[in-house]
Amino acid sequence: MNNYEKIEKLVSKNGIITTKEVEENSIPRWFLSEMVKQGKLEKISRGMYINKDGVYDEYFVFQMRHKSSIFSYSNALYFHNLTEKIPSKIEVTVYQGYNTHRFDKNTIIHYVKKDIHKLGIIEIRSPYGNKINVYNIERCMCDLVKSRKVIESEVFKKAFQTYVKKEDKNLIKLFRYAKEMGVESDMFNIMEVLS
Repeated sequence: MNNYEKIEKLVSKNGIITTKEVEENSIPRWFLSEMVKQGKLEKISRGMYINKDGVYDEYFVFQMRHKSSIFSYSNALYFHNLTEKIPSKIEVTVYQGYNTHRFDKNTIIHYVKKDIHKLGIIEIRSPYGNKINVYNIERCMCDLVKSRKVIESEVFKKAFQTYVKKEDKNLIKLFRYAKEMGVESDMFNIMEVLS
């Protein structure tokens, strides 16, 4: 198998290949440039390429570029079917001190302490089928409570009403997260009203 075939095999996994993947497979980087000239690949970002038949997955690409970002708030609510409102922007959470200067200016960024940054991370499939990191449902509920003053009341209400009806909700996890995030009493009050 020649280097072009190796790249085609690598890119066939999810339609995207990075310079790092090429280097890890002992393929010289210039092969990527050649494949761009031949029209077999398109450069979509620094060090990232998509095959000619690939679908651009903004969520996957964003997370490949910014590995410590976790999809949260409006994006997470949408992925978990807790809102019908389609997010107009990428919304992520990073730990305090994380360098976000390369983020697109339209990205909504939330900062949290490092000790709760990874709390509730799960891997799901993006709408295009690629693996991305997002906060689980219980973490989403805690984020909503923590930021209640800036969340649209209709979004807040719908998310909680939907959550309460879910068969697979985990109240033990919800209250454990709420305690770790300092919103336990607020969460208790909200859940008491909805029960």
